[in-house]
Amino acid sequence: MTCSRRTFLRLGAAGLVVGYPSSVAAAAPVWIGPQDVDEFAVLGDEIVTVGSNLRALDAVTGRERRSARLRKPSNAEGPASLAAAASALVFGWYLWYEDVHIVCADPRSLQVRWQRRIKIAEREREGLPYVVPLVRPDGVFVLVSHKQSENLFRLRLETGETVWSRHVERFAVQAALAWHSTHLLVRSRVTRGAQASGDLHAIDPASGATSWRLRLEGHEDAGGDRMLISGDRAYIASPIYPGESSRLHIVDLAAGAIVKTLTIDRLSEPFAWHDGVVYFGGNTPTAWELAADRAIWRTDLRERQGVLLQISSDAVLDTARGRIYLGESRDSFFVLSSTDGAVLSTVNVRGGYTNPTRLMGGYGAYRLRLMRDLLLVGAGDHRLLAYATASL
Repeated sequence: MTCSRRTFLRLGAAGLVVGYPSSVAAAAPVWIGPQDVDEFAVLGDEIVTVGSNLRALDAVTGRERRSARLRKPSNAEGPASLAAAASALVFGWYLWYEDVHIVCADPRSLQVRWQRRIKIAEREREGLPYVVPLVRPDGVFVLVSHKQSENLFRLRLETGETVWSRHVERFAVQAALAWHSTHLLVRSRVTRGAQASGDLHAIDPASGATSWRLRLEGHEDAGGDRMLISGDRAYIASPIYPGESSRLHIVDLAAGAIVKTLTIDRLSEPFAWHDGVVYFGGNTPTAWELAADRAIWRTDLRERQGVLLQISSDAVLDTARGRIYLGESRDSFFVLSSTDGAVLSTVNVRGGYTNPTRLMGGYGAYRLRLMRDLLLVGAGDHRLLAYATASL
């Protein structure tokens, strides 16, 4: 008898999985790359990193293929996001108490094509402004988060000149840009705290005008703003304060309408959809079956050996091996079974390493990307490590 993955999951364990190995796996990285990586992205058969330099690395060996020096000021914050496409690399940073800088570089030569400065007065910002870019074949869209004046821009790919700009009210959030069909999608926060809510905007990329706008009850107040798009559906988890409940909003992006909203305890950000199941990360990673509106499994990663954990916002589903990888901010990442949520191992990314320039920083796995048979890990100390998935 054969059965689909969804049927197999239905037969699996439901409820909260609390057991995990007490020892940390001794898996060693295949290679360790640059030690000044603020952000990285996969582009074709290369890995592009941004730090003091813009670099292109060979994925197999981690060796530098080419690099270009960036004139980034020492008091600049970021980049928090890197948009990598065949046409351009776009990122940016915030210069404390001054301006936001947006940089576009050629992905082949890594040379900077243009750089824009956008003024941001202290009275115009709420929190730390981040540059969130999205590259399309016919232009660059840039969101400046936590900015209370004009914060959304369409720029020309070749020159960086402004095509249009507008304000997304109240202010846009950190991981707010996405693309669906013919529209730019933007998330914004309307209120904060116990009465938090947010908006999802569909914006005409040609004019910058709003095509439709949906109010979503609840909103992450600590920067967890990602939405998962699969087909014509968007899945957005919005915590409700106080307490541990979240609203799971399922949005029909073609119609601009909410399909349904569910209230679910301890639900964090969605990161993957596969065979009718949506996977959520955070300290209680969860597999949610859409057809039955129920959790197939949930794993408790709130504490390990008496230490409270902080699971990073990045998580990866490895469908080929039936695994999930979740980063932890202290020193490691977890390997879970995607079938039942059981913790298969934890892998220490620090390995006793101490960065003399960042003694007070974290050493855990903050950014995770899957590239064929490699798991790429951006560590809190700004190292980049690659692990063979076969060894995890």
